[in-house]
Amino acid sequence: MYTVSKTINNNAVQVYDKTGREMIIVGKGIGFSARRGDILNDDADNRVFIHKKEAEILHFIDFIPVDIIELTNKIIQKSEHHLDEKLSDSLLIALAEHISFAIKRFEKGNSDDIHIHEVQFLYLNEYDIGKRAVEYINKIKNIQLPDSEASLIALHFVNARLNNKNVGETLKLTKLSYQIANLISYHFHITIDKSSLNFSRFIIHLKLLIVRCKELQLHGMNNKSSSLIDDLKRQFLTHHACAEKIVKLISHEYNLTVPDDEIFYLTVHIERLLQVD
Repeated sequence: MYTVSKTINNNAVQVYDKTGREMIIVGKGIGFSARRGDILNDDADNRVFIHKKEAEILHFIDFIPVDIIELTNKIIQKSEHHLDEKLSDSLLIALAEHISFAIKRFEKGNSDDIHIHEVQFLYLNEYDIGKRAVEYINKIKNIQLPDSEASLIALHFVNARLNNKNVGETLKLTKLSYQIANLISYHFHITIDKSSLNFSRFIIHLKLLIVRCKELQLHGMNNKSSSLIDDLKRQFLTHHACAEKIVKLISHEYNLTVPDDEIFYLTVHIERLLQVD
């Protein structure tokens, strides 16, 4: 149960719950007759609950049609069920804006058929969500968005799961990860199973490696070297050589210094990646 504190427009009101937490409720016509102090229940299917972030939220509500917000919310709810995971609240804003602009481009006959092939190989679950989302949008809006929208929508879910600040950063990591996967394939003359659990773990490790190196560069954290590094080099010469190639790519792309202990752990993850699940 929520108490209305302010009407934003005909389709949105600002409310607070019994703990005093503020949020925005979006729903078609919800603000038309709402007044300060009115009580709202949370049992309406078409209502979207957004944690309050003042300027960003208000801009979002003013420029994105309420039916697109509701449609996007449905997609996110279905996807959270599919992933069995609660996603960041910021996903609603970013994805609704993307879907709104995609529909507008289609209606103007300017749909971009941009395929980001790396996504379907690196992020199988998110790509599946993207395909389902496109099918749902096409059905609800009676349009025909290009199939390539699936990978673009998928990136928003990858971004939300990685907690990156923007999709551009996620796309950069995606393309780099794909380069690294190909590098490993060429180095060991193998075909990597990109649907394997070990590969998923490897991609997560790459992301965390970059985050740690950025923190190291920003805050000057101590680089804890390991006495096992020399032994590891002797035991896994080819794996370590591959790790050093990957580090060169990361250093060039992000202008980062990758310490020895990170190369150590990367070597271990490469060795695990080559094992069969």
